[in-house]
Amino acid sequence: MAFTLVHCADVHLETTFPDTRGGAGRRTALADAFVRIVDEALARGADVLTIGGDLYEAERAGPATVRFLFEQFARFGKPVFLAPGNHDPHAPGSLLARSDLPENVLVFNEAAWRAIPLADGITLYGFGHTPAEPGRPFASARFERGGVQIALVHGSDEARCPPNKRATAPFTQREVSASGASLLLTGHYHGGYLASEHGRAAIAYPGSPEPIKFGEGTAHGIVAVRIEGDHVDATLVPIARTRLFELDCDLSGVGHEHAALARIEKVLAPLGRRDYVRLRLTGQTVHGTRLDPGSLKERFESALGSLELSDRTSSFDYELISREPTVRGHVVRDLLAMTRDDGSELAGEALRYALAAFEGAEIAP
Repeated sequence: MAFTLVHCADVHLETTFPDTRGGAGRRTALADAFVRIVDEALARGADVLTIGGDLYEAERAGPATVRFLFEQFARFGKPVFLAPGNHDPHAPGSLLARSDLPENVLVFNEAAWRAIPLADGITLYGFGHTPAEPGRPFASARFERGGVQIALVHGSDEARCPPNKRATAPFTQREVSASGASLLLTGHYHGGYLASEHGRAAIAYPGSPEPIKFGEGTAHGIVAVRIEGDHVDATLVPIARTRLFELDCDLSGVGHEHAALARIEKVLAPLGRRDYVRLRLTGQTVHGTRLDPGSLKERFESALGSLELSDRTSSFDYELISREPTVRGHVVRDLLAMTRDDGSELAGEALRYALAAFEGAEIAP
């Protein structure tokens, strides 16, 4: 008979969403997502639920978070295994270091591997974060019980670390393979993926069940694992209901605000109340065109989860002005050279401000 496991990670209950508005609604969406994770595990008849860290934010989670989690653990009813991460590390006073932890829940409470038999020929090895940085969990790991050996840890696949993401508990695919693990179930990266070796999944990130920050990747859900004999099959299953978009709207040739509204409406038309958007207005508008980002945002935001709007349009012909034998021409020539040399966004902003100042016009930041 097949053994079924559902894996999730990076739910981040009680996080603050510092880079977007609408935080209260999005925090509710995270709790809803964990309910759907349990729903999915029940619908699949999962024998085990694993959680690869950062289930909650330790700084903000409290008694209500505990009550919610305990209800969901009880609803699942079968074994739940949790490997704490860098945002919910295990310590004597941490949220799940309790004497009344539900009987079906086991927290890996040390930065060392612990083996738990799941079924005949299937072993789970878990490793937990404590407040101290745990180092390389697979540096000397050797799993030798035989059969299917599943590893569970919150950590960083070094070869695929996203830009600007801090590595924690780093490892390489070679280290995971050398440990004897049949499959690593992990967390920390919010965009999910499966890394394969010899035609089978070797490393599985489910991603956060809902997107947390812009630019994280598109896979957000769970990993469903089916084990039959020595065969291990892992599948990414999306469950997210909110979406984050960074979009451009080209306003080239626009000569008045009504035309700008029509173009923006076309870009935003496919989106709705569960979509959180950063919209950048670009292109060269007709000289003298005035856009009010505040009124544009007000026009569209009510139909979205939130809208951040930045105006990067220009109504000036920079190349033409740069050839003027004037102070204005000299300033534009210098700033254009800076943008070409290093692609400086600051120089681009300076161009907009400088030319507005030469005309005595106000400009929205």
